[in-house]
Amino acid sequence: MREAIWINSNGNKMLGILEYNESFKNRGQKLVLFIHGFVGTKVEPHRMYKKLSDRLCNLGYTVLRFDFVGSGDSDGNFEDMTIEGEVQDGINVVDYCMEKYNYKEIYILGYSMGGCVASILASRVKNNGLVLWSPVSNPFWNFHHIIGDEKFRMGLEGKEIDYFGDVVGQDFFQNLMEIDPIKALHDYQKSTLIIHGTKDTDVFPVNGYNYYKNLANSELYYVKDADHCYSKREFESELLDKTEEYFKKHR
Repeated sequence: MREAIWINSNGNKMLGILEYNESFKNRGQKLVLFIHGFVGTKVEPHRMYKKLSDRLCNLGYTVLRFDFVGSGDSDGNFEDMTIEGEVQDGINVVDYCMEKYNYKEIYILGYSMGGCVASILASRVKNNGLVLWSPVSNPFWNFHHIIGDEKFRMGLEGKEIDYFGDVVGQDFFQNLMEIDPIKALHDYQKSTLIIHGTKDTDVFPVNGYNYYKNLANSELYYVKDADHCYSKREFESELLDKTEEYFKKHR
Protein backbone atom coordinates (compact mmCIF):
# COMPACT_ATOMS: atom_id res chain seq x y z
CA MET A 1 0.00 0.00 0.00
CA ARG A 2 1.29 3.46 -0.89
CA GLU A 3 -0.15 6.76 0.32
CA ALA A 4 0.87 10.30 -0.60
CA ILE A 5 0.77 12.58 2.44
CA TRP A 6 1.46 16.30 2.91
CA ILE A 7 3.24 17.46 6.05
CA ASN A 8 3.46 21.10 7.11
CA SER A 9 6.84 22.54 8.05
CA ASN A 10 7.32 26.23 8.77
CA GLY A 11 4.70 27.37 6.30
CA ASN A 12 5.64 24.90 3.56
CA LYS A 13 4.18 21.54 2.61
CA MET A 14 6.44 18.52 2.22
CA LEU A 15 5.38 15.54 0.13
CA GLY A 16 5.82 12.16 1.76
CA ILE A 17 5.21 8.63 0.50
CA LEU A 18 3.98 6.30 3.24
CA GLU A 19 4.39 2.63 2.34
CA TYR A 20 3.39 -0.58 4.08
CA ASN A 21 2.32 -4.14 3.35
CA GLU A 22 -1.36 -4.58 4.15
CA SER A 23 -0.91 -8.29 4.87
CA PHE A 24 0.90 -7.48 8.14
CA LYS A 25 -1.33 -6.88 11.15
CA ASN A 26 1.35 -4.78 12.85
CA ARG A 27 1.12 -1.96 10.30
CA GLY A 28 1.62 1.23 12.28
CA GLN A 29 3.75 -0.38 14.97
CA LYS A 30 7.21 0.28 13.52
CA LEU A 31 8.14 3.18 11.26
CA VAL A 32 11.37 3.71 9.33
CA LEU A 33 11.95 7.33 8.37
CA PHE A 34 14.20 7.87 5.32
CA ILE A 35 16.31 11.05 5.23
CA HIS A 36 17.67 12.00 1.80
CA GLY A 37 20.98 13.70 1.07
CA PHE A 38 22.27 16.98 -0.37
CA VAL A 39 20.44 17.77 -3.66
CA GLY A 40 18.73 14.41 -3.21
CA THR A 41 15.10 13.31 -3.06
CA LYS A 42 12.90 10.66 -1.49
CA VAL A 43 14.05 8.20 -4.20
CA GLU A 44 17.86 8.71 -4.20
CA PRO A 45 20.28 7.38 -6.89
CA HIS A 46 19.04 4.40 -8.92
CA ARG A 47 15.94 4.26 -6.69
CA MET A 48 17.87 2.88 -3.72
CA TYR A 49 15.34 4.23 -1.24
CA LYS A 50 12.39 2.79 -3.13
CA LYS A 51 14.08 -0.63 -3.37
CA LEU A 52 14.88 -0.67 0.34
CA SER A 53 11.36 0.45 1.18
CA ASP A 54 9.92 -2.54 -0.69
CA ARG A 55 12.16 -4.88 1.31
CA LEU A 56 11.28 -3.32 4.67
CA CYS A 57 7.56 -3.33 3.94
CA ASN A 58 7.84 -7.06 3.29
CA LEU A 59 9.34 -7.38 6.80
CA GLY A 60 6.31 -5.66 8.32
CA TYR A 61 7.69 -2.13 8.70
CA THR A 62 5.98 1.04 7.60
CA VAL A 63 8.31 3.34 5.64
CA LEU A 64 8.05 7.08 5.12
CA ARG A 65 10.11 8.65 2.34
CA PHE A 66 9.74 12.41 1.97
CA ASP A 67 11.27 15.43 0.27
CA PHE A 68 12.63 18.19 2.49
CA VAL A 69 11.40 21.75 2.01
CA GLY A 70 12.94 23.00 -1.25
CA SER A 71 13.68 19.51 -2.58
CA GLY A 72 11.87 17.10 -4.88
CA ASP A 73 8.11 17.61 -4.96
CA SER A 74 7.91 19.66 -1.76
CA ASP A 75 7.22 23.37 -1.49
CA GLY A 76 9.96 25.95 -0.93
CA ASN A 77 13.24 26.93 -2.55
CA PHE A 78 16.46 24.94 -2.39
CA GLU A 79 18.51 28.11 -1.85
CA ASP A 80 16.88 28.48 1.58
CA MET A 81 18.02 25.01 2.65
CA THR A 82 20.28 24.53 5.70
CA ILE A 83 21.15 21.43 7.70
CA GLU A 84 19.45 22.85 10.79
CA GLY A 85 16.39 23.63 8.67
CA GLU A 86 16.23 20.01 7.52
CA VAL A 87 16.54 18.82 11.12
CA GLN A 88 13.54 20.98 11.99
CA ASP A 89 11.67 19.54 9.00
CA GLY A 90 12.47 16.08 10.35
CA ILE A 91 11.16 16.96 13.80
CA ASN A 92 7.92 18.15 12.20
CA VAL A 93 7.65 14.87 10.29
CA VAL A 94 8.14 12.82 13.47
CA ASP A 95 5.57 14.93 15.35
CA TYR A 96 3.08 14.45 12.50
CA CYS A 97 3.60 10.67 12.44
CA MET A 98 3.28 10.28 16.19
CA GLU A 99 0.17 12.44 16.37
CA LYS A 100 -1.59 10.74 13.45
CA TYR A 101 -0.37 7.13 13.69
CA ASN A 102 1.13 6.76 17.20
CA TYR A 103 3.95 4.40 16.15
CA LYS A 104 5.40 2.21 18.89
CA GLU A 105 8.93 2.38 17.42
CA ILE A 106 10.70 4.75 15.05
CA TYR A 107 13.96 4.08 13.22
CA ILE A 108 15.84 6.73 11.26
CA LEU A 109 17.93 6.10 8.14
CA GLY A 110 20.04 8.77 6.45
CA TYR A 111 22.30 8.87 3.40
CA SER A 112 25.27 11.22 2.86
CA MET A 113 24.38 14.68 4.25
CA GLY A 114 21.14 12.96 5.24
CA GLY A 115 23.27 10.87 7.60
CA CYS A 116 24.33 14.06 9.34
CA VAL A 117 20.72 15.30 9.47
CA ALA A 118 19.50 11.90 10.69
CA SER A 119 22.11 11.86 13.46
CA ILE A 120 21.11 15.26 14.83
CA LEU A 121 17.44 14.33 14.48
CA ALA A 122 18.06 11.10 16.41
CA SER A 123 19.54 13.15 19.26
CA ARG A 124 16.37 15.29 19.48
CA VAL A 125 13.44 12.90 19.02
CA LYS A 126 12.49 9.62 20.61
CA ASN A 127 13.67 6.75 18.41
CA ASN A 128 14.79 3.13 18.54
CA GLY A 129 17.74 2.94 16.17
CA LEU A 130 19.78 4.61 13.47
CA VAL A 131 21.21 3.54 10.11
CA LEU A 132 23.76 5.73 8.34
CA TRP A 133 24.82 5.29 4.71
CA SER A 134 28.07 7.08 3.77
CA PRO A 135 27.38 9.74 6.41
CA VAL A 136 28.90 13.21 6.55
CA SER A 137 30.56 13.60 9.96
CA ASN A 138 32.24 17.01 9.57
CA PRO A 139 29.96 19.16 7.39
CA PHE A 140 32.28 22.16 7.16
CA TRP A 141 35.24 20.26 5.72
CA ASN A 142 33.12 17.74 3.82
CA PHE A 143 31.41 20.48 1.86
CA HIS A 144 34.65 22.36 1.36
CA HIS A 145 35.85 19.20 -0.37
CA ILE A 146 32.61 18.57 -2.31
CA ILE A 147 31.98 22.14 -3.49
CA GLY A 148 35.58 23.22 -3.96
CA ASP A 149 37.63 25.95 -2.32
CA GLU A 150 36.68 28.87 -4.56
CA LYS A 151 32.92 28.40 -4.44
CA PHE A 152 33.03 27.46 -0.77
CA ARG A 153 34.79 30.71 0.11
CA MET A 154 32.23 32.60 -1.97
CA GLY A 155 29.48 30.99 0.10
CA LEU A 156 31.19 31.93 3.36
CA GLU A 157 31.45 35.50 2.07
CA GLY A 158 27.66 35.65 1.71
CA LYS A 159 27.20 34.80 -1.96
CA GLU A 160 24.87 32.24 -3.49
CA ILE A 161 26.68 29.56 -5.47
CA ASP A 162 25.62 27.31 -8.34
CA TYR A 163 26.07 23.61 -7.67
CA PHE A 164 25.29 21.79 -10.94
CA GLY A 165 22.15 23.88 -11.40
CA ASP A 166 21.02 23.98 -7.77
CA VAL A 167 21.48 27.30 -5.98
CA VAL A 168 23.03 26.98 -2.52
CA GLY A 169 22.34 30.00 -0.31
CA GLN A 170 24.57 31.86 2.12
CA ASP A 171 22.67 30.57 5.16
CA PHE A 172 23.75 27.03 4.31
CA PHE A 173 27.42 27.98 4.58
CA GLN A 174 26.98 29.97 7.78
CA ASN A 175 25.12 27.08 9.39
CA LEU A 176 27.90 24.62 8.53
CA MET A 177 30.15 26.17 11.17
CA GLU A 178 27.59 25.37 13.87
CA ILE A 179 26.80 21.76 12.95
CA ASP A 180 28.47 18.84 14.75
CA PRO A 181 26.59 15.52 14.40
CA ILE A 182 29.21 13.57 16.37
CA LYS A 183 28.78 15.89 19.35
CA ALA A 184 25.01 15.66 19.01
CA LEU A 185 25.20 11.85 19.36
CA HIS A 186 27.52 11.97 22.38
CA ASP A 187 25.00 10.27 24.69
CA TYR A 188 23.21 8.19 22.05
CA GLN A 189 22.87 4.54 23.13
CA LYS A 190 20.57 3.01 20.52
CA SER A 191 21.77 0.43 18.01
CA THR A 192 23.46 2.11 15.03
CA LEU A 193 24.57 0.58 11.73
CA ILE A 194 27.06 2.54 9.62
CA ILE A 195 27.76 1.50 6.01
CA HIS A 196 30.40 3.11 3.82
CA GLY A 197 32.00 2.40 0.46
CA THR A 198 35.77 1.97 0.62
CA LYS A 199 36.28 4.04 -2.54
CA ASP A 200 33.92 6.89 -1.70
CA THR A 201 35.71 10.03 -2.91
CA ASP A 202 32.84 12.42 -2.09
CA VAL A 203 32.43 11.59 1.59
CA PHE A 204 35.60 9.75 2.52
CA PRO A 205 35.27 6.45 4.47
CA VAL A 206 36.93 8.05 7.50
CA ASN A 207 33.61 9.80 8.09
CA GLY A 208 31.88 6.48 8.76
CA TYR A 209 34.77 5.46 11.00
CA ASN A 210 34.37 8.72 12.95
CA TYR A 211 30.79 7.80 13.80
CA TYR A 212 31.78 4.26 14.71
CA LYS A 213 34.51 5.37 17.12
CA ASN A 214 32.23 7.85 18.86
CA LEU A 215 29.04 5.81 19.21
CA ALA A 216 28.69 3.36 22.07
CA ASN A 217 26.46 0.82 20.33
CA SER A 218 27.49 0.85 16.67
CA GLU A 219 28.59 -1.46 13.88
CA LEU A 220 30.64 -0.31 10.89
CA TYR A 221 30.40 -2.21 7.61
CA TYR A 222 32.46 -1.41 4.51
CA VAL A 223 31.28 -2.22 1.00
CA LYS A 224 34.56 -3.03 -0.74
CA ASP A 225 35.36 -0.79 -3.74
CA ALA A 226 31.98 0.98 -3.61
CA ASP A 227 31.75 4.66 -4.53
CA HIS A 228 29.51 7.23 -2.85
CA CYS A 229 26.41 6.29 -4.86
CA TYR A 230 26.99 2.50 -4.78
CA SER A 231 26.94 2.70 -8.56
CA LYS A 232 27.16 -0.99 -9.44
CA ARG A 233 24.51 -3.63 -8.99
CA GLU A 234 26.70 -5.63 -6.62
CA PHE A 235 27.45 -2.56 -4.49
CA GLU A 236 23.76 -1.70 -4.18
CA SER A 237 22.82 -5.31 -3.40
CA GLU A 238 25.39 -5.53 -0.61
CA LEU A 239 24.22 -2.20 0.81
CA LEU A 240 20.56 -3.24 0.80
CA ASP A 241 21.27 -6.76 2.08
CA LYS A 242 23.26 -5.46 5.07
CA THR A 243 20.60 -2.86 5.86
CA GLU A 244 17.82 -5.44 5.62
CA GLU A 245 19.78 -7.68 7.98
CA TYR A 246 19.80 -4.89 10.59
CA PHE A 247 16.04 -4.46 10.39
CA LYS A 248 15.39 -8.19 10.55
CA LYS A 249 17.09 -8.15 13.98
CA HIS A 250 14.72 -5.45 15.19
CA ARG A 251 11.41 -6.94 14.06
